[in-house]
Amino acid sequence: MQKKTEKKESTENILLEYGVKKDSGFFKLYTKYFLRFLNSRSGTDEIVDPLPPQGFSAKMAHDYWDVPKNYILFSTGEGEGGYLYNIKNDSVWDFNMGQLQQLADGTLPHWDSFYEFMEWYLTDENEA
Repeated sequence: MQKKTEKKESTENILLEYGVKKDSGFFKLYTKYFLRFLNSRSGTDEIVDPLPPQGFSAKMAHDYWDVPKNYILFSTGEGEGGYLYNIKNDSVWDFNMGQLQQLADGTLPHWDSFYEFMEWYLTDENEA
């Protein structure tokens, strides 16, 4: 579902505050569409929109899980983990609380780009 102009502008402002680059796929997709109700792969975490009331859980991940500021938690955070978008290099990481060292070491499961993540996320595992 496409966003109305006023929601698009609000989303752009939020993403820019988080340091997301305007030319990234993450920025382009989030500023154009509401992503909450996508048909996704079975067993995946639900991704969320940056706009209130739902809002990204980035602040919670930074404040309570000590996730570095260059990562944005863009899934619900339920189950004490979720998907982290790295604003520095466009990668997406599958993170659980207590895995800060693995995140820092780069040993967690991840996708090299937001585009790769979305391909995986939107593909049914039976079709993969």
